[in-house]
Amino acid sequence: MTPEPARRRFNSSERAALYLAADGRCTGCGIELQPSWHADHIAPYSAGGPTDVTNGQALCPTCNLAKGTSDMSNLRTWQRRATELFNVLPPGTRDFLVSATPGAGKTRYALRQAGDLIAQGAIERVAVVVPTDALRQQWADAAEGQGLSLKPVAEPEDYDKAGYRGCVVTYQQLLGAGADLLRRVTRRPTLVILDEIHHAGETRSWGEALQRAAEKARYRLALTGTPWRRDNQSPIPFVKYNAEGRVIVDYAYEYGEAVADDVCRRIEFHAYDGEARWTDPARARRTSASGPGTVTVEFAATLGAGMDGADVSAALDALYEPKHNWMPEMLAQANVMLDDLREEIPDAAGLVVCERQWHARGYAELIERITGQKPPVVVSDPQRDPGGKIAKAQIDAFRNGRGRWIVAVKMISEGVDIPRLAIGVYASKTQTPLFFRQVVGRFVRMREGEEFNARLLIPAAPELLRHAREIEEELRHQLDLAEAEERKAREGDGSSNSGQGQLDFREPLSASAPVFDRAILGGQESTPDEVAAAGAECRKLGIPARFAVNLVPLLRSKEATPAREPTTVPLPEEVAVPRHKREKLLRGEITTLVGRYARRAGMEPQDVNTNLLKAGHPKRADATVEELEQARQTLLRWMADL
Repeated sequence: MTPEPARRRFNSSERAALYLAADGRCTGCGIELQPSWHADHIAPYSAGGPTDVTNGQALCPTCNLAKGTSDMSNLRTWQRRATELFNVLPPGTRDFLVSATPGAGKTRYALRQAGDLIAQGAIERVAVVVPTDALRQQWADAAEGQGLSLKPVAEPEDYDKAGYRGCVVTYQQLLGAGADLLRRVTRRPTLVILDEIHHAGETRSWGEALQRAAEKARYRLALTGTPWRRDNQSPIPFVKYNAEGRVIVDYAYEYGEAVADDVCRRIEFHAYDGEARWTDPARARRTSASGPGTVTVEFAATLGAGMDGADVSAALDALYEPKHNWMPEMLAQANVMLDDLREEIPDAAGLVVCERQWHARGYAELIERITGQKPPVVVSDPQRDPGGKIAKAQIDAFRNGRGRWIVAVKMISEGVDIPRLAIGVYASKTQTPLFFRQVVGRFVRMREGEEFNARLLIPAAPELLRHAREIEEELRHQLDLAEAEERKAREGDGSSNSGQGQLDFREPLSASAPVFDRAILGGQESTPDEVAAAGAECRKLGIPARFAVNLVPLLRSKEATPAREPTTVPLPEEVAVPRHKREKLLRGEITTLVGRYARRAGMEPQDVNTNLLKAGHPKRADATVEELEQARQTLLRWMADL
């Protein structure tokens, strides 16, 4: 019999003992410990250190993450293996493709690989290409935490800005002059990191621009959480395909492995059925034997009644209507789950993924009635929010806050990292595997000291149930997609035609309250009766009711097999203000100081700028952070002399 692996995580009693032994203060720096404190191994677990209070200490996240090690033991196992494979690439090989499930740590791995190559003298520059503006900023911040200063590209000079090790640019920015500007950077030995490279196949122009921009790079490290097939996709440079048209990856780390390694959390799917009623004049005309005239025929069905695709779409329209019974009850049940979880995880949050913008506004009103708090509504609106700056600010504020719910129309999917998301409501008609798995990926990120299953409430539509079963049974992240499906899943306003024409005369009439249909976890389906019985057993044992679905297999077998302890995953390191943000702040401060000095001295601002140039300071657009700081000090001295 294979022995149980050594327990890595300190249990609640041991954490309490470490906290009390430290008098509630960090053993390293002495500050008062916050709820996010780390129970740390003095002798590293990876080096054989036991998980015991005699080998434990209470540390704040900063001290724990600063501790580090002298080798790769602070990387996750999959990250070490990928690094080892990259380091033994055959001479002349420049491309390496990594597929890793969302939440596994692709960004950290790629930046560590970049740092190693710089330390080895193999490269001098790093360029990161990402699909969105939000990810451009996110990568620059993460790089700063790894000791790399990368400039988010906003102006042409940002591609090779002095004082930075490299840049972060979007695939869109490579169109036109961007490709040549990045190509110029790669004249020096450069690693180009291609994040979510499947996006380069969205249009032929993106792929062609990427080919020109990165073809001279010393190394190209491509990342994806979405393995794909070639099919009708535009050509994607720097990748290879097998005979079946599936992309060949050099290293794969899938969702099942991530769960087994306690890198990603488990997710439960709670499926809800309900009766929907609607009218369909077009169908009524086809089926009516009566003469000319208007015929109104009502249709009614439940999601599990073997409907065709058009009827499923009509039923979902009725269920998703905010004024009908189904969605208010779904949101109320989801909020009860969130209430229960927030007793242990005070900042745990919920996400509602919507079909249309008016749905989102309606759900936000329902949530406000349920909770007394109005949630942010995040939508794509090019007219009111060109560039998505408002949406990004909403997501950032929610990520760093303690709000309960956020409502989005397909804006919080791929690449958006909000680790405190724990409860989700899927209210979208999009039923492609890509979009569904992207939504699932928002809930699988783990944080230190948290031990629970995320939950996603879904309609009991056959396609969604099939996707949920595939994830839970196979625990894989391999997707077969066509370009048309990708575009449909990312439509700007979030509407989906689901096989219907643009003119849709069907009218949703009503929907019943949701009826719990089944829970899906670990490849097993649990009935409502089983979940209810497990909930009663939880109450008897003093276990939180949110673990009821986990208990169902134990009740079935009558064997109480101890649950495996999840791996401790450190929190993101708290770092100083990233270099690119300091540069922006300094530019703004200098502009303010120039205006203030000009007013006090009776001068024009342009004359003050001229004096700065005469004093030896470069133009602000060309200045490094250090040069901007020197200019700031000069202005402060001038003001003190007035």
